Amino acid sequence: MQNHTNASPTIYNQVRNVLLLGIVITLLLSLVASFLLNLMSENRSRDQTLESSAQVAANMPLLTEDLYAPETTEYIRRTVQNVPSIDVFAVYDREGTPIAFYDLATGQDDATALASLSQDIVDWFLAGNATLIYNGEAPAGADRCAYAAIYADDGTLIGYAMTGIYIRSIRATMVRMVLFHLLAGVAAWAAGSFLSLRLSRKIKDNLLGYEPDAFRRLFLQRMDILDSLEEGLLAIDEDQRVTYLNRAASEILQIDQSGALGKLLKDVYPHSTIPRVMQTGKPEYNISLESITHVSVLSDRIPLWREGKIEGAVAIFRNRTEVTKLAQDLTGIQHIVEALRTYTHEFTNKLHVILGLIQLGENQRAEEYILRITASRAQSIDYIRERIQDPTVAALLVGKAYRAAELDIRFTLTPASTLHGDNPYLPAMGMITVLGNLIENAFDALLGAPPGEASEVTVSIREGQHGLVISVDDTGPGMTEEVRAHIFDKGFSTKGDSRGTGLSLVQDTLAAYGGTIRVESEPGVGTSFIITLDDQP
Repeated sequence: MQNHTNASPTIYNQVRNVLLLGIVITLLLSLVASFLLNLMSENRSRDQTLESSAQVAANMPLLTEDLYAPETTEYIRRTVQNVPSIDVFAVYDREGTPIAFYDLATGQDDATALASLSQDIVDWFLAGNATLIYNGEAPAGADRCAYAAIYADDGTLIGYAMTGIYIRSIRATMVRMVLFHLLAGVAAWAAGSFLSLRLSRKIKDNLLGYEPDAFRRLFLQRMDILDSLEEGLLAIDEDQRVTYLNRAASEILQIDQSGALGKLLKDVYPHSTIPRVMQTGKPEYNISLESITHVSVLSDRIPLWREGKIEGAVAIFRNRTEVTKLAQDLTGIQHIVEALRTYTHEFTNKLHVILGLIQLGENQRAEEYILRITASRAQSIDYIRERIQDPTVAALLVGKAYRAAELDIRFTLTPASTLHGDNPYLPAMGMITVLGNLIENAFDALLGAPPGEASEVTVSIREGQHGLVISVDDTGPGMTEEVRAHIFDKGFSTKGDSRGTGLSLVQDTLAAYGGTIRVESEPGVGTSFIITLDDQP
């Protein structure tokens, strides 16, 4: 597990903050809702209690028979003490003058401390009403009062009974409600902190011990790395849907990178055999993809296992087009193949001439033609073989001579040329790379020569006791100073795209064997490449 700085909140803090915020919002909403509901319920319950108490007191025989009985005050005291929801109890006569009174909070029972009822209240009962809940006029600071009419046995209105509650009782109810919610909040906070810790630990375990921000940065960084690889990567899930495709795979398979994600593999790459490894459970390596024709591709397919079950597969694509071409250039195989192709083409042309002469009945001329070309070719081959004793290099030069004949270019190996087999300066493969590329470069330079102008390529190979000198001269258009300064840069070419590797390979080969190359070129005259390899110290 890695240590991280406090630059950003940890997963525990984030989860805890979210949970606590939810708890606080929930508690506030619950408190407001509960307060309103409880307040309404308390108001209704309080009013019912006050009204019921007032009516019960008003109907007591003690009051209906004699409001002024000595036992009235004692009765009022016992009523208030036995009914916890009542703080004040008072009795008034018919005109609203207080007769008896008791205050539970202070123990006061002096009725003279009370004010008489207002005329509005008296008129309310005189109008025939039996009860009244009233806030506008409450004795001794009471917040809520209920009044009930006291009737004598004959139905005559003789007075009023009042029950009341102080505002401090209402506040006490509110305080109890708030304390209850605070206690519930503390318990919820403790439970939320514990659950936050458990949840954050589980999330971090799923994120391999990283914080989410660090994991996101790491994930994006690795996605960028995978997308910058030259090897293509394609991953599918157990339903054979594409879950990942990097840039290289998109280019190799010619598939839209963003559009392929989430689609079935058969819809974006119909010829794929990647699902095969999900069936066999065995990886496959170095599979040549014949379904891809525009590039040479090798592929590895590997099943993805999770807890003993295959949950997908990943394929790796390696574009071998450039590597194959480079290998051919480095080993000279391409030049040997070109020489063989030239041999075949030249031989086919001669056979066609001989066949035509025979069909025309010119047997004598056919015989003379065969003898003439045989002598000419034998002479040309003998000329090269006498001077170049390395058979591989000799074969290359013969092939280039035939190639020059096809291009109507005069190809000459200087009479002073000499090369022994297994020369110590440059092995045969190196010679093929150097000569093959320089001669082809000279041919290319002469392809655009105007008609009538001499097109010649002269090759000189001189091996001595202390070194080897090779020169390839052409009568082409030559090069400017600007072009000559970049001809050995890889990828630089004046002949179009996919060119510019030959001279770079020549320079790399010579550098590997301690050789040097010099270029002499004059516009309108031609170009010479002079190579020198000396004894190695």
